Amino acid sequence: MDKFPGNFRQLDRVDVSGIKAKVLSLTDEDWAAYDFRQNRPGSAQVDTESVPLIFDEDFRHENPTVREKFVEFGCDTLLEPILQSISDYYTGEGYVVRALLTRLKPQGVIPPHVDKGYSLLNCRRIHIPVISTDEVEFSVGGEQRAMKEGEVWEINNAREHFVVNRGDQRRVHLIIDWVPT
Repeated sequence: MDKFPGNFRQLDRVDVSGIKAKVLSLTDEDWAAYDFRQNRPGSAQVDTESVPLIFDEDFRHENPTVREKFVEFGCDTLLEPILQSISDYYTGEGYVVRALLTRLKPQGVIPPHVDKGYSLLNCRRIHIPVISTDEVEFSVGGEQRAMKEGEVWEINNAREHFVVNRGDQRRVHLIIDWVPT
């Protein structure tokens, strides 16, 4: 699969109020319960916490595992409008191979990196800010954006990217990896 030629591509804008309410109901224990991403050797995710919704630690490209929080969160209905928007944008069939909520701490940094591995490079990496401010800078390929809550962005994760949260509030994104079929 070829990546698009740019750094960022805005796909849509969606209502994230239902997901935001669920995110705000999560406890610090919920966020701390899964630490695979930040504890991997060489991880760029040290300043983050994640709640996996659909995720496999082997980064498989097919038959993804739906996690407990997906069902508990009611994601089948909360995510439906977002998934429909993504499917409509790409005008065809596809599936979610990964979906997770990721929280970046205040003053936190996700240092410059390029995603690696077959599945990460052969999907559409979609970011939907659920909680964010203008103090969060997302950079891809040297281009910066302050993504707004509810905007649906594809990033070119084959290019160097990083995030800096200069604010005093945690930033939460819903990340979806979409595989067109």
